[in-house]
Amino acid sequence: MARANDPADEPRPIFIVGSNGSGSTLLRLMLDSHPSIAIPEETGFLRLAMAHEWVPYWTLGDTWFGSLGLSEDQMYAEVARFYSGLFASYAAGRGKPRWGDKTPFHVWNLELALRLYPHATIIGIVRHPAAVVSSLRRRFMRPTAGSVKHWLRSNRQLLYEAEIIGDRCVLLRYEDLVSDPATVMRALLGRLEEPWADAVLSHHEVQPAAESTGFTRTDRAIDPSGISEWESVLPTRIRDAVIEHTGPLASFLGYDPGRGAPVQPLGDNASPLLSGDRLAAMKAASPQINWAPPRRFPETMPLRPPPPRRRRRARPNLDDITIRDLLRHRLGLRVSEDTRRKANEVRRTNPTVDRLIGPK
Repeated sequence: MARANDPADEPRPIFIVGSNGSGSTLLRLMLDSHPSIAIPEETGFLRLAMAHEWVPYWTLGDTWFGSLGLSEDQMYAEVARFYSGLFASYAAGRGKPRWGDKTPFHVWNLELALRLYPHATIIGIVRHPAAVVSSLRRRFMRPTAGSVKHWLRSNRQLLYEAEIIGDRCVLLRYEDLVSDPATVMRALLGRLEEPWADAVLSHHEVQPAAESTGFTRTDRAIDPSGISEWESVLPTRIRDAVIEHTGPLASFLGYDPGRGAPVQPLGDNASPLLSGDRLAAMKAASPQINWAPPRRFPETMPLRPPPPRRRRRARPNLDDITIRDLLRHRLGLRVSEDTRRKANEVRRTNPTVDRLIGPK
């Protein structure tokens, strides 16, 4: 019988992250086809979990759990149990014991992911920047500059987090996955401590036919043609722009910026995976790359109460009286009884007037 707080009782979720257009949906479909693993379409639930830290738009929003006698760690433990229960129910409904999540932008929330689930495994998937730009332009009509920026920021953040996480994070390349899926999936399942299953190579037969998030067909077989498709699709000027801005980081990941197929291994020669604990030495050997973490997206931060609004001073209603009459009234000059009454009313209801023309 497992003891209380025994690691065997702790959930071991799988988080798939990376830039949009990097092949995360294909990897999800392959892992979800394993008889022990259930990974739904994108949920973004870590942003929901993060929002529990603050009650939105309330000055005392960060103290709500203290009212229940909970520390922040205890509150997050309850949050972890809640979301784990939802995902575990999803997995159990499919006859599977282990759950995972595929949300690319969770690359910005990995610190929270490991806080909630210390025994989780993070899988980061990377792809040639030009292929990602081509995919984002074609599927989501994103501009080139924004697509390049997205690839740079997402992958810099992934490499930054992977180094901190260490051996709980592994990286793989889309190009390796589609050109030699058996080797990559054997290595990945071994890392996940799951037995081999042929079904991961035939997701197109296991998954129900549908169009998943990102317009990916679930019934489409693994197709390595996507490795170099961008070479004949992207105009030369766009290819040159992508290479100019992403060249150093692309080379670090084993790519020739001008070619689709990788030219260097990502991990050890014996493995297609790169563990996060090896990144520190690799980064030190590439000082020409800016390894500073990107500034986080504002929307990934907890919802804080907005700053107090500046009170707008009411403008005096001068429809029935002129500034000249107000000045005459302040100076004690003779004015009609009607003007005196209106001036008194304006100055009583609009303190701003006296700050402008001086007190009587």
